[in-house]
Amino acid sequence: MRGLLDAASKLEADAPTRDELEGIVGRGVFRPGEDEAFGFWFARLLTTRENLKALIEQLTRVVDKPTNKVEEDELDLFLVAYAAACTLVRIDRLLLFGIADHSLIQRKLNEPFPEYRIPSKQYTAIYRWFVDHANAMAMLDAMQFAGRNRPALLALADDPDVGFLASQLAELESSLDARKRTYIRIAWDYVSHKWRRRGKAGAETFFATVMEGLGRAASEVCDTTNKRVTDEIRAEIAAFLEPGDVLVTRHALALTNLFLPGFWPHAAFYVGTAEQRSGLGVTGGQWPADVATLEALKDGVKLRPLSETLAVDSFVVLRPRCAADTIREAIERAVVHEGKQYNFDFDFFTSDRMVCTEVVYRAYDGLEEFAFPLQDRGGRKTLSAEDVLDYAVNGGPFQPVAIFGVEGCETAIVYDADAHPLLLASYRA
Repeated sequence: MRGLLDAASKLEADAPTRDELEGIVGRGVFRPGEDEAFGFWFARLLTTRENLKALIEQLTRVVDKPTNKVEEDELDLFLVAYAAACTLVRIDRLLLFGIADHSLIQRKLNEPFPEYRIPSKQYTAIYRWFVDHANAMAMLDAMQFAGRNRPALLALADDPDVGFLASQLAELESSLDARKRTYIRIAWDYVSHKWRRRGKAGAETFFATVMEGLGRAASEVCDTTNKRVTDEIRAEIAAFLEPGDVLVTRHALALTNLFLPGFWPHAAFYVGTAEQRSGLGVTGGQWPADVATLEALKDGVKLRPLSETLAVDSFVVLRPRCAADTIREAIERAVVHEGKQYNFDFDFFTSDRMVCTEVVYRAYDGLEEFAFPLQDRGGRKTLSAEDVLDYAVNGGPFQPVAIFGVEGCETAIVYDADAHPLLLASYRA
């Protein structure tokens, strides 16, 4: 119980601040660093909640009787269970009314966080538990018992095991509210939330299903034969690539070119060879022997060989201008998302499914000078492959260092300063 009280205090201390939350709501999206920190904090809260609930359950089984039948020699057990229940209410109130007081925050909390093994709809589950009638009546019963036995509970202040709880009983109870009007209002808010989410979630699910069907169908229509990037070209660029490079690619004949904005539709993240990763000190991830890129395609976010990523007609290489430690951190951040599904909805708000450029975005954004400018498209915050190119050529912390397969470099790779004008001519002409 000491550890759980300490964990609850740390949750309060580490919770997102009001300014941070207002910044997220005003922007309409979580930046990658905010998403990671929020998911980690939420994982800690869920772990603390489960431990508190398990402790309450265990002690209730030991006593195994209603609170009005608890014997005097069992008051210490009641005090621990009561303290755990008060602490559970305390952190639930922190989440429900201190953190998630806007629908955008609630939506994020209802997302799955696969990297933290958090399933979807956890915010709704906590809200449902908080307003559950049986839980509310059990808590009210415990509060009334504590009131009737206040002198005996306070007398436990000298007990070597539970005295620390008795001495802070009033503080523990400060999160409780026995007023029926408050409970009814919160319960009604939950019902309103549930019906709002049901209608919105239904529309979102329908739209996402349609987009996924269209996306999967379009991705099947692509000429995968006679690609301009030959084995010789691949071998040459493989010797040039460095970990952290971004590959922006194009198929000359692909139906998806009609749906994605611009001439350059796709991006992949070069994580390097085993030797290169070892030289950087990269940790984490399950690294098959032949992988060199992390790429989001219709089959999901996967580590892939360069031969698969560059089975294309044209490519650009963007190189980050940053420290080696930043590149290592970017690779370690990105590989956390390996195994997630593809996001046919192209919505950068969610992080449980990812589109191709989102791999790059979530790898770098927030490190050193990296701050990708997300664009509003169809009511969603997005980042196209050409947005990444614009970010590079407009002075962002990337520079184009190689290009192949467009006018001026149809048969040979063009490098360094000569790549810049060819890149601009390829999509800004």
